[in-house]
Amino acid sequence: MRPYVVRQGDYLTKLAHMMGFEADAVWNHPKNKALKEKRPDRDTLHPGDLLWLPTNPEHRRLSITAGSTNRYAAVIPKKPLEVRLQVGGEPLPKEPYAILGLGPEPILGESDEQGWIKSQVDVYVREVEIILTRKNRTLRVRVGDLDPLDTISGLKKRLMHLGYYRPGKIGGENQDAVEGEALIAALKAFQSERGLPATGKLDEDTKKALRAAHGS
Repeated sequence: MRPYVVRQGDYLTKLAHMMGFEADAVWNHPKNKALKEKRPDRDTLHPGDLLWLPTNPEHRRLSITAGSTNRYAAVIPKKPLEVRLQVGGEPLPKEPYAILGLGPEPILGESDEQGWIKSQVDVYVREVEIILTRKNRTLRVRVGDLDPLDTISGLKKRLMHLGYYRPGKIGGENQDAVEGEALIAALKAFQSERGLPATGKLDEDTKKALRAAHGS
């Protein structure tokens, strides 16, 4: 096994496909025990995490028949893509859209009753565009860029996506302190609406509620 430092956009299913190893075997390897305990989702890793990977993965050999045409089909793993449309905290149902970046032709559809857009992406896809055709707006969605929930960046993104947190545009030496207060206030608002004690602390009950509300 060799050490690998996780970079932005990396997740285990993607690395396994690109490097030719079994994701389950690597994730359950004793050398990755500490990371597995720290990150409950193997496909939500943080840049800088240390992941142990096989030094020489065993690639599956393909059979070849001499004097004939040999055909092979590559199976590319897919991951779910789920985006929820909201306006003022309210879901945007039945909103028509077109997804670009998942193939030669746009994928057309409309959000469900709860405002969700759900699709599947190949693991090599880095970014897709969702065009809200009726509103003439384009959303860029980066795949694999969501940091773990127990990181500041991961917490900010989830609360921002859910409409509780809005990053400020302030400068000066007190920026971090003001942003911290805004993040705590956003977390308290989320806890209060979910019937949890509004402590502003990311306890286990709050983590579960955030994962359920955000979908990851």
